[in-house]
Amino acid sequence: MIRQIVACVVFFAAGVASAKGQENEGAQGAPATPITIIAAKAVDIEVWEESVGQLEAMTAPMIAAEVDGRISAILADEGQEVEAGQALAMLDKTDFLLSKQLMEADIRRLEALGRGQGLKVGRLRTLVQKKSATQAALDDARADFDAMKAQIVSAQVRLKQADRDIAKSEIVSPVNGRVDDRKISVGDYVRVGMPLFHLTSRAHLKVRLPYPESLGGVLRRGLPVRLVSPIAPDVTVEAEVTEIRPVITPENRAIHVIVDVRNPGLWEPGASVSGKVQVARRANAVSIPEISVVLRPAGTVVYIVEDGVAKQQMVQTGLRLEGQVEILSGLAAGQVVAMDGAGFLTDGAPVEVSQP
Repeated sequence: MIRQIVACVVFFAAGVASAKGQENEGAQGAPATPITIIAAKAVDIEVWEESVGQLEAMTAPMIAAEVDGRISAILADEGQEVEAGQALAMLDKTDFLLSKQLMEADIRRLEALGRGQGLKVGRLRTLVQKKSATQAALDDARADFDAMKAQIVSAQVRLKQADRDIAKSEIVSPVNGRVDDRKISVGDYVRVGMPLFHLTSRAHLKVRLPYPESLGGVLRRGLPVRLVSPIAPDVTVEAEVTEIRPVITPENRAIHVIVDVRNPGLWEPGASVSGKVQVARRANAVSIPEISVVLRPAGTVVYIVEDGVAKQQMVQTGLRLEGQVEILSGLAAGQVVAMDGAGFLTDGAPVEVSQP
């Protein structure tokens, strides 16, 4: 009987010891969570907003007649490249030349009359001094002489007008560009203001990019822009926002970004253009993959991995771009955080790092 009691005591003591050993092993040998890790990086984050717009000519004058006349020659046709000052068409100059000759003859006549009137004033002045003529006669002669001089000035102005009409009978291009439309033919009689040619200058272009009104708070002049047109897909133009034009209406709730650029060579007014505007840039921002950021009841956290243990760290996030998250606070560049498997971790959990 005593032997049975002793055996039970020994067996119980051994069971207690075995249970305590298993308990300690469970505390010390908890299974490690397999994860991959990554170091937080300091990068420059850029946020670009894209849009598809249109190329427009900054200079597209409609050349109109500045004098009345009949077209005598056409010197440029549609599709032709022209330079500033190049003649596009000619008007018949016959009437203008005759008018100039008439003005020149009129000036010579008035100058002759003026010389005679000047001599008369001189004689009357002498006679007045000798009391042989009245002061009133001298005053009248002086008035006629001044009127004669005014007529000469008027005739000289009309002569300049005749010279101008002769010059304007040659219709020239005011800019370097291309003739997009010719509206006249030889023999047509044109009047002042009648459209003759439509030109397009391609040296400088204007890009119009529409954006939603929600971006009105971030779009501004001077922001960097990158432009690509399908008419020359291998060419990328770097520029800046020149102007912001709000065109918000009930039918069209949009903001137009205007960019003035030099033509890289092959761009054409009217062609489409893909553009993107840099609306934000953060230099040396701390960045980690989105998968490393976990939402817990306490807030947004990451798990810093040190000595095989995951330590929970509260963070504040910023921009999210292409699978990366900007960390505004709570994490420094170079710190190692859990990546794959971060969602299964708790504070202080053992981890087993594997290759990503």
